[in-house]
Amino acid sequence: MQQKKADLANATIKDVARAAKVSIATVSRILNGKDTVSPPLVERVMAAVEELQYHPNAMARALKVNESRSIGLIIPDIENPFFPALVRGVEDAAQMHHYAVILCNTDSKPEEEEKYIRFLQSKRVDGILFTGGPRSERNVELLSTLSIPVVLLDRRVGSQLSAVITNNRLGGFMATEHLIKKGRRRIAFISGPAELSSVQERRQGYAEALEQYGLAPDQDLIQAGDFSFESGYQAASRLVASGQEFDGVFAANDLMAIGAIEYLAAYGLRVPAEIAVTGYDDIRMAGWYKPSLTTVRQPVYIMGQSAVKMIIDRITGENRQYTEQIITPELVVRESSGGKEG
Repeated sequence: MQQKKADLANATIKDVARAAKVSIATVSRILNGKDTVSPPLVERVMAAVEELQYHPNAMARALKVNESRSIGLIIPDIENPFFPALVRGVEDAAQMHHYAVILCNTDSKPEEEEKYIRFLQSKRVDGILFTGGPRSERNVELLSTLSIPVVLLDRRVGSQLSAVITNNRLGGFMATEHLIKKGRRRIAFISGPAELSSVQERRQGYAEALEQYGLAPDQDLIQAGDFSFESGYQAASRLVASGQEFDGVFAANDLMAIGAIEYLAAYGLRVPAEIAVTGYDDIRMAGWYKPSLTTVRQPVYIMGQSAVKMIIDRITGENRQYTEQIITPELVVRESSGGKEG
């Protein structure tokens, strides 16, 4: 089985069949793991594949066996430090299972979500991991009509698709309870986009903690944000301008918490001496920002890995049922809330 070196890159399945002295169909069955073929025949074919350096065309294989060994990952904001850690978890897990990841950033725009869903469908990906923006309901419905597996990440939209999320309600409770245990009684809440299930659940946890400790909720202490640093800064400025007294702030993500601290410091209010602050996510900068940020840690990397395992189980047929994995968050106490409870 000799072949000129210059021709190796152009080797075809027909060349492999000729070199191994078998039919093209036999080569195809062996390469795709189909049917039972005698070991000597397999060895002969694989020797020809190795000598000819034959590499089957990935797209052609996808068309024939309906498998591309690729997964689409749709996220709303690559600039938010939460998502790079999620992407890394997805990519590392996918690589271990020999899958490629196609990353799509939507800037939280529904039209971009739909565009990428159609794009991934055209690329015949084997599955899609989806983290939606504030107005993703219609696109989640679109995803539910696809013939490939779909897993939602971080946010629950409807109940017809599998999901990997953290217990946001518990996380919101823990962040607020910690501030209460630090002696804070007028605790403000800076919300993310109100349409997101994660935000709704964090707010619910906030309200439940106030109720459990006998503190009356005050709508004047709730300000809207959009998960950005700037929105946290502006929310804190509105709280101060309102004239309402407050001695604690729970922000629905770390970027808004840091934005709030920046405004409070610029206004001359000391954190945590006068106002204690907690965030949510535990992004990398939360630990080295000054004051270091007390926050609720989401195991983001693990979430990404779990989502990949879930979707591969769906792809391979090991689990075709609706599945929801809820991960328990962890309170990480640092300087912005005054440290550990006494």
